[in-house]
Amino acid sequence: MRILKAIVDFYIQASLHVALAIYSLVRITELSLQLTPEFPIANVVFFGTIVGYNFLKYFESFQQGNFDINKNRYLVGLTFLSLIASIFYFLQLNNATQIYFIKIGLIVAIYPFLRKFGFWKLFLVSFCVTAITAYVPIISHVSISDDIKIVIMQRFLIVISLMIPFEILDSQTDDNLMKTLPQRFGIFKTKVFGIVLLFPFVLLELFKEKIEISSFIIALVTAVFIGFTTLKRDNYYTSFWVESVPILWCFVLIYT
Repeated sequence: MRILKAIVDFYIQASLHVALAIYSLVRITELSLQLTPEFPIANVVFFGTIVGYNFLKYFESFQQGNFDINKNRYLVGLTFLSLIASIFYFLQLNNATQIYFIKIGLIVAIYPFLRKFGFWKLFLVSFCVTAITAYVPIISHVSISDDIKIVIMQRFLIVISLMIPFEILDSQTDDNLMKTLPQRFGIFKTKVFGIVLLFPFVLLELFKEKIEISSFIIALVTAVFIGFTTLKRDNYYTSFWVESVPILWCFVLIYT
């Protein structure tokens, strides 16, 4: 059990799980809009997520000299290999897609300095995830259909809702000056906000040419996770279970 726990912990800490979740969101966009899979884009997203998230997670400790490279050599090695893989697949993209990825990458790079604006953190992260997982896969399409617009709007809403449990748990350690949603309005109102956003997410589904039952299932699952979020939950609740929702969504979409 100790070995299994160590493997799971590394899988989470090295951002492999969140990378799989973000990758799943790309596949969901392709499946929902019946797009031909573009594996270089999906692979840049997967490996780029590992690099980006590890940069964000460990930037502050590295800056303060508290990051032990030798102790975290496997994490550093994985991040370095992911960077190489990201560059490899990035070079296979067309110029327009490359420029778009660079723009998003710059936002990620300055995120540690913007994080102090806690109220906007939620929306900034949702914007980046939506841009990468919902807009990039359709960037080569000449016209943007109503279904594409709906998918982009839905993605923005669901990502904000999925981040609510993280916001609540992080409120215990976030600086009070950040004024995040839980710090401003309290945990109950923050939960209500996250659940309320699921209503337009579901409503928008009714305006698509092909209604997907998976959207209703994922809205319900997300609402349950938000509802059961408490300050007593451990990190596995958010870093594993909540982040598994996009992976579940992808499987449900494939098999329904």
